[in-house]
Amino acid sequence: MLHARSIRAEELDLFIEAGGVSHHHQEIRQYTESMFAAGSMRPEWCFMIEEEQPIGRVALWTLPGMSEPLDLVLLDVPWDDISAGELLLRRALDEARDLGAGELGYVLDAPPMWPQWQRHPEERVALLQGAGFSLKRETIRFEWRSGGTSLSVPGRLAFRSLEEVGEAAFVDAVVRVSEGTLDREIRSEREEYGPEKAGRELFDMESNLEHDPSWWQLAYTSEGELAGLIMASKNPTSPVIGYIGVVPEHRGQGYVDDLLAAGTDTLRRAGAEQVRADTDIHNVPMAEAFRRAGYTEFAARQEYGVDLPPN
Repeated sequence: MLHARSIRAEELDLFIEAGGVSHHHQEIRQYTESMFAAGSMRPEWCFMIEEEQPIGRVALWTLPGMSEPLDLVLLDVPWDDISAGELLLRRALDEARDLGAGELGYVLDAPPMWPQWQRHPEERVALLQGAGFSLKRETIRFEWRSGGTSLSVPGRLAFRSLEEVGEAAFVDAVVRVSEGTLDREIRSEREEYGPEKAGRELFDMESNLEHDPSWWQLAYTSEGELAGLIMASKNPTSPVIGYIGVVPEHRGQGYVDDLLAAGTDTLRRAGAEQVRADTDIHNVPMAEAFRRAGYTEFAARQEYGVDLPPN
């Protein structure tokens, strides 16, 4: 009989071995332990599906410092028997709802790669859709590595840090640069919540990423007008360009290149040897800016989500 349950701390080996290809188990263990240490995962957020022996697993994940989960990770079940996956997802979604999550996400990367090694993409999508998930966004994933294209920050813009301008001015800048965005998720949130609330929520979400206030900067033209912003951060697995944008009235002048060079150089000077960033597949200008800056495309990502209304 199938049974889904959370694990105890001493059952991490069982959780790791309950899914996926065995030669990735050590990598998944290292990832899981690093997420435990960062506060992004907890043993009680890890679930197994059992039929005498563990046959599948999934875990809840969040940003460090947050109490409610944001995503599902490490999903692996018997892909030839959807009933096991359905029961496991119901258990995880119920737990996420009880923990206060109003929605939950899942990202599917192609090709399969560390740390999740997501094989069987079609079966995964079918399982997610059966549990109520829908596709929210598709992105191209980019990576910059030190030793590649040299960084040169043009002197056209004057940069002022979050500490200098204050939170209110920075949130207002987020609202301004997200106007007319080509990013499907940000556009949807502006339409659903209104520009000001959506801008505040984006700022608050990015604030959960590790960053120094000096890494977040507003950029101004020589006439003192706001041109755009750059938010460089570190997530639990990599330094990232968290958010970047140019205000509508200054688009088309190449300022995005200046912003991206500045953000990447900020992380390089902070010790980063590689920087990652995602951009919506419809945001062609941003993708081209990453390529001009020496970033290389390394994956495609589909982002799924499900609403979790209270019981």
